[in-house]
Amino acid sequence: MSPTISAVLDLDALHADLYKFTFHPDLAGLAFLGLWEQTGPYFPPLELQARWITYVWSGIRPLPTRSKMNAAIAAYRDARGESQLQAMHRMALLFAHEAGVEPDLKAWPQLAPALLFGPLSAISFRLSGPDHLDDIEARVAAEARAVGTAVGSTFSNEQVSQLQDLATARKDPEFAEFVSRTTKL
Repeated sequence: MSPTISAVLDLDALHADLYKFTFHPDLAGLAFLGLWEQTGPYFPPLELQARWITYVWSGIRPLPTRSKMNAAIAAYRDARGESQLQAMHRMALLFAHEAGVEPDLKAWPQLAPALLFGPLSAISFRLSGPDHLDDIEARVAAEARAVGTAVGSTFSNEQVSQLQDLATARKDPEFAEFVSRTTKL
């Protein structure tokens, strides 16, 4: 990588100052793919991150504002020294949200456990958005059943705890309300 870009990103072996691991406000027309440490397979989040980049560059999704990117980068810098390890599902949902293809769990409550905890694949993120596929719900459910993920609208105690942690991390009132409503035991 060029020394100029490395300096802008304050790049080291563990860190790159990027908005959601992807964009930097001072590097217009440049995006980065896969610059995070993760548990689990990289392909689902990578595909979603690539879709987000493509949607931004094609004008389907807006580029985050300079102030929003700078604020997120500042928060990221404040967390340096903490673990940089990211969970695969969390990264997939982060990029799906940014790309506008995050499944609307209210529209498919019977798929919520599979979408949040089941197999992550490209079809899981084709239920809505610019490149949705018709009649994809049955394929998502079949894939979930094939790997032993429950299809329904109930969550285990462990899943409830994970969802509550995710809702806190996302700071998204709509998602928090969904978690509250659907995880009452």
